[in-house]
Amino acid sequence: MDVFTFLESSAVLPPYFEAFVQTGIKLRRHPIDETFTAIRKIGLEAEEAMLFVTNGVNTHKGAIFSLGIFLAVCGRLMIWKVPCQLITFRQVIKQMTKDLLAEFKTIDRAISENLTWGQQLFVRYGVAGIRGEAQKGYPAIFEAGLPYYQNHQGTQQERLVDTLLYLSLQAEDTNLMKRSNDCHIFEKYQPLIRHYFVLGATQTEQGKIFLEKLNLLFKEKNWSIGGSADLLILTVFLDKLMTTGWLK
Repeated sequence: MDVFTFLESSAVLPPYFEAFVQTGIKLRRHPIDETFTAIRKIGLEAEEAMLFVTNGVNTHKGAIFSLGIFLAVCGRLMIWKVPCQLITFRQVIKQMTKDLLAEFKTIDRAISENLTWGQQLFVRYGVAGIRGEAQKGYPAIFEAGLPYYQNHQGTQQERLVDTLLYLSLQAEDTNLMKRSNDCHIFEKYQPLIRHYFVLGATQTEQGKIFLEKLNLLFKEKNWSIGGSADLLILTVFLDKLMTTGWLK
């Protein structure tokens, strides 16, 4: 994974993002579970396209999953014609994802070695990951990440860095668990990030120095908070919608 794989996958995904929106429009008068079923198929096609251009490297799987939901809701509510309240947007997400964990609960524990990483975490440790976050209506974003991002007074780069790390305190980042090979990693990880914010984050010299130490530690441990990065994408997306006046 490098900047070039991200650029390649970013270039191939826009048609699928448009398809999410159009599906939301097309099925807006149908039961919402029909929309979710339809966008899951589009999401799988988007993943295949991503993996093809990156030679099997997963750069945007999490973003495809969650942006698919958000974009379909945009289409369902047609927010560019009838601006809606942020709370309404979130309520529709909850309606769409209310049964998201149902299939996980029926997994045969005897075949756990054939499961995806997310399925294994749920079966073995009860970790719901991004599915659990989605089913709850993305509280890490709506209740924490978005207000933090919008209230941050730094540069855009500083806002992004600090919001990313702030989000990593709000939800179970299964990517970090996988990369560290430690399901209890947050007991070690979260105190480090909390200390970063106690120091003032990017807004103080002490915070910036500690950020460099965190960067070196992440490289040394091969840590990645890719799940939190996906939440950051959604946070910025919602902020852009609010800037246009489509969400209030």
